[in-house]
Amino acid sequence: MSKLEIFSPLYRFLPEVSVPKRHIPFKEKITWSAVILSIYFALSQIPLYGVSEKVMDWLSGYRVVLAGNSGTILTLGIGPIVTAGIIMQLLVGSDILDLDLTTHKGKEIFQGTQKLLAIFLCFFEAFAMAKGENMAQGAMLLIVTIQMAVGGILVMIMDEVVTKWGFGSGISLFIAGRVSAQVLWKAFSFLPSETSPDQLIGAVPAFIKSFINGNPEWTRPGLLPGMDQVFFTVVVFLIIVYIESIRVEIPLSYGKFKGIRGRYPIKFIYASNIPMILTVAMFSNIKLLAHILNTRGITWLGTFDSRGNAVSGIVDYIQPPYSLYALSQEPFKALVYLIIVILLCIFFAVLWVELTQMGPEAVAKKLERSGMQIPGFRKDPRVLRKVLSRYIPQVTVMGGAAVGLIAAVANFTGALGTGTGILLTVGILYRLYEELMREQMGEMFPALRKVLGSE
Repeated sequence: MSKLEIFSPLYRFLPEVSVPKRHIPFKEKITWSAVILSIYFALSQIPLYGVSEKVMDWLSGYRVVLAGNSGTILTLGIGPIVTAGIIMQLLVGSDILDLDLTTHKGKEIFQGTQKLLAIFLCFFEAFAMAKGENMAQGAMLLIVTIQMAVGGILVMIMDEVVTKWGFGSGISLFIAGRVSAQVLWKAFSFLPSETSPDQLIGAVPAFIKSFINGNPEWTRPGLLPGMDQVFFTVVVFLIIVYIESIRVEIPLSYGKFKGIRGRYPIKFIYASNIPMILTVAMFSNIKLLAHILNTRGITWLGTFDSRGNAVSGIVDYIQPPYSLYALSQEPFKALVYLIIVILLCIFFAVLWVELTQMGPEAVAKKLERSGMQIPGFRKDPRVLRKVLSRYIPQVTVMGGAAVGLIAAVANFTGALGTGTGILLTVGILYRLYEELMREQMGEMFPALRKVLGSE
């Protein structure tokens, strides 16, 4: 019996989206996903009552990936949800919590406890952020905290709606939507910049304007995006699309019908983009904690300047240089950041594969139950496990390292939406496309739904 079962009576009071008891048609799934994404964008524009617009955003470097918008109801974004996931995975992965995730009871306890922890973190992080960033004082501090916490809980509920009634997951959808909106805004906006009214925000319109004036500007001063950043954005996009398509395919045959053959694909980025999401969430929590400690005169995690940028300590090395010029000024800092990101991505990739039953043994059992086997070998899960063990552990490590390397290097180029944001968005859209194709096939050929896992 797990110690976490003491929380079981509380699970019934948690907000929960019911699982559909029927097959959800393709168009209905599209509708649910579109509606939730629209609600997300609407909520991200509602300002917090009682908070000044001039409040500094200490997590601005991670805001795109956390799918939040500072000073609004969705200030926290997906932060509490992802942080709760990290904590639970670390506790279960290190056997501190004795949970068997292969059983229905174990999964129920894990998910219920994770949701409880996420709700607690919504209030905890909201209070820490409101207090640490000096958003409000006295009774107004409580009001601001509640607003942000409710926003975090709404994100959690919307994520459940998309997961159960739409395509993919809400977390992935929000990240992709947020990054895509920022890339399009910085690349094509025709509005003038607030800091430089004579300059357009969008890099493409600004370049066209400068070209017409006879003085084409490939780069632009300050924080205004230039065509060099648009170029790197396209390059990073193409590289990630290529990396996403790399896979190893293991030949399989159906035991009962020898003529039926297939392949089991093992993608190079086997753990998907999850390791980078968890890494960014960890960095944002460290930076928030460092800022809170700074307000109490404790600086062992690092210090910040007046604009909220880290200038010393650990937090200075988990904040990447977001341009080639900044990279040339601080190459050692960039190298340390690169190493930290790669190591964390490898760690989270291995942990994620083990906890989600994607390891060689779990996959071998799944294939064996479906009646599949390796051609030329007798039907035995040990044979499948041995073959899969040649690829999955190595691909997990290499894929995790590749995710960290690409994200970090893309950050150094100053790509629009940040390199990390582009990496996550391309991966999310790629998998969403695959899911859409599977669902469409299931609509055209209903008998394939069980094979494709749609039912």
